[in-house]
Amino acid sequence: MQVAEIFDKATGRLPMVPKVVQELVASFHKPGVSIEEVADMVGHDQVLTARVLRLANTARFGGNRTVGSLDDAVLLLGFDNLRVLVIASGVSGASASIPGFDMKEFWQRCFEMANTAKCLAKLAKADSQLGYTCGLLANIGELVLHVAMPEEALKIDKVVSGGADRAATERMVLGFDLTLVGAELARRWNFPDSIQNAIRNQHDLSNHTHDSPYALLTGLSSFLVSGFNKGMTEAEMLDIVPQSLLDTLAISHDGLSAALPDLKAASTTLDELL
Repeated sequence: MQVAEIFDKATGRLPMVPKVVQELVASFHKPGVSIEEVADMVGHDQVLTARVLRLANTARFGGNRTVGSLDDAVLLLGFDNLRVLVIASGVSGASASIPGFDMKEFWQRCFEMANTAKCLAKLAKADSQLGYTCGLLANIGELVLHVAMPEEALKIDKVVSGGADRAATERMVLGFDLTLVGAELARRWNFPDSIQNAIRNQHDLSNHTHDSPYALLTGLSSFLVSGFNKGMTEAEMLDIVPQSLLDTLAISHDGLSAALPDLKAASTTLDELL
C-alpha cells in the first residue's frame, strides 16, 4: 500500500484546518505579520473566536481577569501566545469523533508533545512557537490512519498496547508509518517544510544532520514524554539522554538538568486546551 492510497480512502473525512490556521503556520517564515492582522483573521471565524475566548479565560492565560472580547484577548495574550492558541484550537477542533478511538487521550498526548517541544526549543534557542507546533502535529498521522482504515488501525493499537513499537508495527503491517502519513497531511495543509521534516524524521535521532533542529527537538520530546509517563525520574532521564544529541541542539547538560522539572510537568500535566 502507498501513502497516497490512505488519503484516497479518507477523502472527505480528513480533518480540515481553518484557513486562518494555515496562514498563521505559514507566518513562522514570514516575519512582519502583525497581531492586528492575526486578530482580524481570527475574527472572521466565529467558532474559532469562541474557542480562543474560552481558552483565554483559563487559569493559564486569564488568571483573575475576565476576557470578554477578541480585542481583550489580543491585549492579554500578545502575538506569540495568540498565534499558538489559535493553531492549537484550530487543529484540535478540526477532528470529529472516531468510533473506538480515544480522541481526548490522543490530543492529551499531542499537547504533552507540544508543551515539551516548546520548552526544549527555548533551551536550544530555536523558535519555541514553531517547536510547539511541530510537537502538536508529531502524531497527527495516527489520526489519519484511524480515519482511513479504522479496522486495521484498531488492530495495530492492540499490538502496541501489548508493548510493540507503533511505528515499527505500522511499517510491518502497512509498509509505512504515521510519520510519513503525518508529513503528507502537513504538506496537503500547506504547512512549511520545517514542520513536514520534523514530523517525517522525528524518530531518526541518530541522524544529526537534518536541515533544521525541529526533527531532533520533536524526537527528543517524544523520548521525554514517554519516559516521564512511564515513571522515570529526572535523574534517570538526565543520565539516558545522549550527550551527542544535546551537543547538536546546543543544549548544555546543566541547562537540561535545570529545565527537567518544567519538562516533566509539560510531559505529564493535563493541558487546559483540551
